[in-house]
Amino acid sequence: MSDSYDPRVRELAAGAFELLRQNQLGPAQNALANLIGLLPNTVPQRAALLQGLTTLSLHVSTSSQPPPELIDRLAGLAKQISAATERGRATQPQNQRSAGKKLGPIGVALALLAKFKTVALLALTKGKLLWLGITNVKFLISILAFLGIYWAMYGWWFALGFVFSIFLHEMGHYVTVRRYGFSAQAPVFIPGFGAFVRWQGANVDPVTRSRISLAGPLFGLFAAFGSLVVYEATGRGVWLAVAQVGAWINLLNMIPVLIFDGGAAFVALGRQERLAVVVVSLALWFFLSEFLFLFIAIGAIYRVFKKDFPPQPSQSSAYYFLGLLIALGLLTWWTRLQAGALHGV
Repeated sequence: MSDSYDPRVRELAAGAFELLRQNQLGPAQNALANLIGLLPNTVPQRAALLQGLTTLSLHVSTSSQPPPELIDRLAGLAKQISAATERGRATQPQNQRSAGKKLGPIGVALALLAKFKTVALLALTKGKLLWLGITNVKFLISILAFLGIYWAMYGWWFALGFVFSIFLHEMGHYVTVRRYGFSAQAPVFIPGFGAFVRWQGANVDPVTRSRISLAGPLFGLFAAFGSLVVYEATGRGVWLAVAQVGAWINLLNMIPVLIFDGGAAFVALGRQERLAVVVVSLALWFFLSEFLFLFIAIGAIYRVFKKDFPPQPSQSSAYYFLGLLIALGLLTWWTRLQAGALHGV
């Protein structure tokens, strides 16, 4: 078995290290993204780089300064990869060059669908509601494109886990909409952005709308926790990366502004309930050192002053919101700790 990196890896790793040291975050983000795309799945630092790059990208997109420990962690990983390539330690098994990979991302996705035809038959006979979502042509085309892009960027297993996590999140909305008797279309995936479920329900009461909105993060929590269980069972770092990214994205969706699920969920919360979200978010920000809680608190403060309170505030919706907030926060914190321990950072 021959061990080798792509010759561009060392140059990208060294360049990313210098850019991070100089705090040139935009160029560093691009260098790290290109570096991850070239790294074999067997490289242990790959999953940690992907996790760190996700957080760095949000800081860059919001023009906020990332915490120094994030920069130090990414720089340390880039330095390790640069040193490993110089010593010739990198590995890429030859058997990764499978026929499926030669077909490209879409070919692999199609092969997967063919391979699991028994599962499809089971879904047809025992899971009619789910089947109504996954047999939609628009859904199939969009999810294959979504899967193909992330497979090309981050590797097959991460792409599969990440896409399934997003799918489960959207199916949370879909199943809950159908449960309340409204019509809904199958999820549509937008590569690079996410996915959405289009549904129709005139004059939906605030509590119902809140529960439909929170069902996505709830199912996303299940997906992230399931990925963590797979990691604990197999020891494969890619599943830890899927768990961390999944928990983080669903926590991001809890920000109570209109473009996120948290924004629609807040329609059922009154002044006291929203103030409770502010207090809990600030406490979680302080204890868990996750900056997303600060954004959630700011959004909740904004919604307090906006005064778009419902006629009858729902305490059950507030408990639902806070429970998800705490669970996703703890899962994000735990996976971050596990990633640090795994890579000695």
